[in-house]
Amino acid sequence: MGMTKWMVGFGLIAAALLTGCKREVVQSAKAAASPVVNAIATRVEQREFTTAISVTGSLVSKARVDVKAETTGRVLRFSKMEGDAVSAGEAVVWVEPENYKLATRQADSSVQVADAALARTRVLREHAASELDRAKNLLGSGGITDKDYKLAQVTEQESRTQVSLAEAQLAQARAALDVARKRERDTVVRAPVAGEIQHKFINEGAYVEPPTPVFTLVDNGRLELESPVSTVDLGVVKAGQKVTFAVNSYPGERFLGTVVEIAPAVETQSRAAMVRIAVSNSGRRLKAGMFAEGEIQTGVVQQAIVIPASALYRDDRSMKDSFVYTVENGVAKKRAVKIGRERGSEVQIASGLSPGQLVLTEQSIEIAEGVKIAAKEGVGVSQ
Repeated sequence: MGMTKWMVGFGLIAAALLTGCKREVVQSAKAAASPVVNAIATRVEQREFTTAISVTGSLVSKARVDVKAETTGRVLRFSKMEGDAVSAGEAVVWVEPENYKLATRQADSSVQVADAALARTRVLREHAASELDRAKNLLGSGGITDKDYKLAQVTEQESRTQVSLAEAQLAQARAALDVARKRERDTVVRAPVAGEIQHKFINEGAYVEPPTPVFTLVDNGRLELESPVSTVDLGVVKAGQKVTFAVNSYPGERFLGTVVEIAPAVETQSRAAMVRIAVSNSGRRLKAGMFAEGEIQTGVVQQAIVIPASALYRDDRSMKDSFVYTVENGVAKKRAVKIGRERGSEVQIASGLSPGQLVLTEQSIEIAEGVKIAAKEGVGVSQ
């Protein structure tokens, strides 16, 4: 009886050992038979990383002027076209001036008449003053009555009043002449600032009167990029920071700007503040109204871990919590990482990776934890 139990127990142990060996052999066979996935990888390095935040917006002219007519008449000449450059003070539009020239000549004649009248009253005043002096002498010697002396005084006072009146009339005539000359000058519409004609509201032959719009002038030499920046990123934005951006008109080119002002208040609906960026446009290739996309360079992180964005598997619930696959002993290993700043096709990793590790930079449904990887090291993260 005892011998039988011992034999049964021994048999069970032997069966268990045999089953375990078979399982290991099967698993080893499966592992040996599992396919090897070819993938591109890059070696993790530490380097300097420039942090930035994205900006988008339209280029606007710092100097935009709507020029309006200041006189009434028919346009005789307006040869400039939209897009043409003009300098400050340059004549652009000519309005029929004949009526204003006539008014100027009439005002000039009035000045001459007033000037002659003033000269006449001055002569009469000098004569009245002389007569008053003679009357004083005759009054002392008894050669004139007191009544005649008083008459000489009144005459002299009247002559001085007439001179003052003539002087005022001359000043009034000269002011009228200045007004007439200005109205004549206003028949030539000049550019108030240097720039380019953005829009023409009239053409030759049109009738204008104040304040008919004539043309809009923009100075593309002084452009600004206006972009809303979220309150999440606003704390790192400061005046003086460099900006690079691109426009669709010049593919592959980058243009430069500088942050000049941050709006003092945040929009309640968008939760963003407008940032003004001065744009360098000495060649005047950029135009007001162009749409621009770029980034504000907010700082530099020394010895940062940076990997290609293509290596990241992002968690839908949190853009900051993601993972990558490293290659260790020829096998894919899933590693959780925390994202720092992103810039273009590069991502700074705040934690989860160390220099020297091999990270897969392409994603595939064949890649998973424990899968064998035949890694081919590609080009590292660009600097």
